[in-house]
Amino acid sequence: MLQAFRDNLKGTMAIIIVGLMIIPFALFGVDSLFLQDTTQGKAAEVNGEPITEMDLTRALQMQKQQLLSRFGEQIPADMISDEVLRTPVLERLLQRQLLKQKAEEGGMAVSDAALDQMIVATPQFQQDGRFSAQLYTQLLRTMGYTPASYKSQLVEDLLVNQHASALNASAFVTPGDMETLTALTQQSRSFYYLTLPYEKVAEGIEVSGEELNTHYDNNSAQYMSPEQVSIEYIELNLDDLADITDVDPAEVREQYQQEVESFEAGIQRQAAHILIEDGDNAETKIDEVQQKLNAGEDFTELAKTYSEDLGSSEFGGDLGMTDGSTFPEAFEQALASLEVGQVSGPIATDAGTHFIKLIAVEEVAPPSFEEAKGDIEANLALATAESRYLELLEELPDATYNAVSLEDAAESLGLNAVVSELFSRDGGTGITNNNQVLAAAFGDDVLNQGLASDVIELTDNHVIVIKLREHKPSAVKPFAEVETEIREALTRNKAAEILRQQAEQLAEKVKSGTDVETVAAEAGVEWQVKAGAKRSDLTVDRALLEHIFAQPKPADKPLITTLQLDSGDYVVAQLTVVAAGELPEMTPEQKRSIRQRLAQELGSGELGVYQAALKQAAQVEVY
Repeated sequence: MLQAFRDNLKGTMAIIIVGLMIIPFALFGVDSLFLQDTTQGKAAEVNGEPITEMDLTRALQMQKQQLLSRFGEQIPADMISDEVLRTPVLERLLQRQLLKQKAEEGGMAVSDAALDQMIVATPQFQQDGRFSAQLYTQLLRTMGYTPASYKSQLVEDLLVNQHASALNASAFVTPGDMETLTALTQQSRSFYYLTLPYEKVAEGIEVSGEELNTHYDNNSAQYMSPEQVSIEYIELNLDDLADITDVDPAEVREQYQQEVESFEAGIQRQAAHILIEDGDNAETKIDEVQQKLNAGEDFTELAKTYSEDLGSSEFGGDLGMTDGSTFPEAFEQALASLEVGQVSGPIATDAGTHFIKLIAVEEVAPPSFEEAKGDIEANLALATAESRYLELLEELPDATYNAVSLEDAAESLGLNAVVSELFSRDGGTGITNNNQVLAAAFGDDVLNQGLASDVIELTDNHVIVIKLREHKPSAVKPFAEVETEIREALTRNKAAEILRQQAEQLAEKVKSGTDVETVAAEAGVEWQVKAGAKRSDLTVDRALLEHIFAQPKPADKPLITTLQLDSGDYVVAQLTVVAAGELPEMTPEQKRSIRQRLAQELGSGELGVYQAALKQAAQVEVY
């Protein structure tokens, strides 16, 4: 369509269009071409230096590729959408620009010689182990760089990395830091606790119909159905094309004849061996094996007894089949000279000395027509389908561009347009569970503008174009659909309040001097004690353990605290002892390794503080 437009732009039509173009020049002047908004094309500006939309787009694509490489196709589409990634990616570009500016301000630079050497040594720019200028230019063009812009980007990378690395490397850990950190991280705590169970309270709670309706009316935003869409799509898959491609039986027969004519008959030999590895007693073992073979003893039993090839000795030395290229040349030559059942004399190779036995010989013949027919048909169908696939792939963008419906476009291409079931941003089934399809379906072009998507490449030989068929906005679910959910929520809330009051009452009793065991007995629950618990203790509920370690050290008497667990249970705890951790016995190397890791963590933290200070002092504009 677009090519046809270009081809037809001739004669009278061309004159009319050029005339229309002259009108704005006459009204506003040629300066209108140049006096544009100075922020156009900029994503942000840092101390007067721009971060362009092109920079941001390139960084977004790199981030998407990294996420897809790390999490695969199962990553939620929302995680790789431009809307979600734009802010954090732009923030990283801002931080990068600030570090680069500070590095240049400090006089840091990269020489042209060092830069050229680095480019020449990059494996991606090499062909047959040597730098290829043609490959270099081609790859840069693919990434959207010119040689000059790539060098500029490379200089920035080196300056930023060098500056950040220097700041990271400047951090250090003193022996005092080690002791303080050890006292904190290896700290142990002892405490008593009792648990008030949720289920026992929840069983006696009733929720009225009025309460259900009131909660539903006041909290309708919590009970929204997800936004859903249905799409129509054209799927182009090489394998599908091959499956429906007919193959001329005459071509199959002709291809078979060609393969038979080019087939080289081969011989497969089944070998067994006894291996004696080189060593002090090797000659003695070789002589002993030779004598036993000469005496007619069984080769299989001798292999099990004498062979030092652990992989084959228990199988009587059987090595399987070889076509003459599997084993060392001396081995293969000796094997080829034997008759079936015959054993060679000692044959030396790098692995040691072999006694070789030829077990069987098989001559490989070409397959029959019936045996080869299926593979030949599949290969011919695939070859024909590949040509058709490339034709359709070229026609697909123009056929779907500005299409009112994909059905007509599909019919013109000889393909089918498929309509999906409704699905949400979490995905549906089949093709609608693909993250690239989800991102396009809920993207602005398809969802809001009503346009067909670009060609989406799912694999090397599988593409798809989609268009919105139906959009179902998010809506409040009917009361009947969420009644059980609301009842459970209100029950949890009521039970939580009852348990909170009970827990506070029990906590007050403990604070007043009643021991935990007595309070637990009065409440009808068991009390428990945990002595010397560490932060990594797996025998205590994680939330309770974190809560205990978040409390301050008791001063002159135990500390009483309450906590609701994720299960709904309430806990009353009494923290009694906090003991500082001690550094275990370690070798100097172990201590040095720990100090290095701590220094790296401190360096990362200090770099973050440094970057925050740079940003606070900078002039930053985000457009």
